[in-house]
Amino acid sequence: MDTHVLDHYRVLDLTGPLGFLAGKILADLGADVVKVEPPDGDAGRHKAPFWQNHIHPETSLYWMAYNTNKRSVTLNLNTVSGQDLFRKLLKTADFVLESFPPGYLAARRLDYPRLQSVNSRLIWVSLSPYGQTGPMAGDPADDLEILASSGFLSLLGDRRRPPVRTSEPQSYLWAGMTGSMAALVALEARER
Repeated sequence: MDTHVLDHYRVLDLTGPLGFLAGKILADLGADVVKVEPPDGDAGRHKAPFWQNHIHPETSLYWMAYNTNKRSVTLNLNTVSGQDLFRKLLKTADFVLESFPPGYLAARRLDYPRLQSVNSRLIWVSLSPYGQTGPMAGDPADDLEILASSGFLSLLGDRRRPPVRTSEPQSYLWAGMTGSMAALVALEARER
């Protein structure tokens, strides 16, 4: 398998755990993935387990597993200077992956409708538990809630007992995998 199929593409990855895998898949295919983190670092850096039980932002095995092959930059998207820097980064990007709650980027004037004029070839992938619009769009959800509301949880465990949760965040991994596939389909459409 050729792991360099995306060598000439740049991804700005603004995802949290819900989308980590999307950026990793694109990075593993050769894309230059730039992980945009808040000034204090991504919260995923503090998730266990830690290498040799040494609790430090650089030793989270969870972080390492889903963010390898990515470069990192810190930007404060709540400041005008951080927003301006993000707009500059957009000029050289092919993809933006984000998993903020619906409306978060729009409130900072960093949403796709406003930024597509900065880069008209930009592919924007938004990952959220219940979509960007609709009655539940703004509802937060953790992995267990997403598994239950999707019906997937009903497939786990024994029929005579309550459902059993798996150890890794399955809904987050499925969202990331689906997000990367959506990005690749959009890329194919853009290139055609």
